[in-house]
Amino acid sequence: MSHLISNVNFEQTTLQQVIEKAEGACHPVFDLVHLTLDSGNELILVAATAPNLDSVGMILEGVRDLQNNRMQEAD
Repeated sequence: MSHLISNVNFEQTTLQQVIEKAEGACHPVFDLVHLTLDSGNELILVAATAPNLDSVGMILEGVRDLQNNRMQEAD
């Protein structure tokens, strides 16, 4: 299984390097990293590459919209 972001050194890896690695991927890749930040907040990074990611994009956009709605209701 190939990794785009889960095995990188975040202090030394640029987004351009991740994109170049995705360009060179020979097969579809779905990679996810879930981090806890020093502030106590959490950060989830997702990197996916495949010939067609429309369905994955729709799901992730739905999750984003759900989270945005929850944040607006909390205000």
